[in-house]
Amino acid sequence: MNYVDTHAHVFEPNGNFVKNARYTPDYEASVTDFLSHLDSRGLRYGVLIQPSFYGTDNSIMLQAAAQSQGRLKAVVVVDTDVSETLLAQYCNQGVCGIRLNLFGKPVPDVGTQAWKRLIGLLRTFGWHIELHCPPHYLLQLLPALANEHINIVIDHLGRPEPHRDLSDPEFQQFISMLDPGQHWVKLSGLYRLATPENQAARGKEIYRMLQEQGMQERIIWGSDWPHTQHETETGYGQNWHLLHEVVENEKERQQILGENAWKLFGFDTV
Repeated sequence: MNYVDTHAHVFEPNGNFVKNARYTPDYEASVTDFLSHLDSRGLRYGVLIQPSFYGTDNSIMLQAAAQSQGRLKAVVVVDTDVSETLLAQYCNQGVCGIRLNLFGKPVPDVGTQAWKRLIGLLRTFGWHIELHCPPHYLLQLLPALANEHINIVIDHLGRPEPHRDLSDPEFQQFISMLDPGQHWVKLSGLYRLATPENQAARGKEIYRMLQEQGMQERIIWGSDWPHTQHETETGYGQNWHLLHEVVENEKERQQILGENAWKLFGFDTV
């Protein structure tokens, strides 16, 4: 089937890493290996996400997408003053959105002229904005972006703290803000959000909350391969199995892997 893994990274060791990166890898995550993982699970498509340690140098990821014969799309990192010409070039290279990884950074003021300009360009190209940040950031960003008429993708189920109960007021407020007319949520990275013995139960509980919020058609799945900083704790197979534990209904899994992802990313369904 033409199902989609919507979240993975490719990189090389000793690459052109940004200064003061919170993490840098010492191994390779190749496009060949990622495509092999897709093939082993019967998945056709994937989405590569720019890792934070490369900053706005998207070249390695875009080279990987170019080698995939149309199987992979990409989400880039850009500065707010990026040129329309470069965005158009990225569009021709299979790019479909930008990512804001805000861990270790302040909440951006998306109401500035620079941000308004960038969001307008993203809207023109039909791209989305992907947010990777803790819940209290989302409480500020989701209202600020509510009237921008652009798809917002929320990484890793909104990144609840692993040792906080899901009844935490900040996380509950985030869930209540979700709008199925604008927001998408990635069911991914559960090993970042829960203790090892609690991943499936925690994932099921968040999945139930999303369903109750009317988000069934806006949930997508990502493996988060190669599981940076957690490589010895998990793997592609474990995360694939975890999806089946969390989403026990086969039709719902098919919707998440297929229709939902096709709609957001524009993959060929034939």
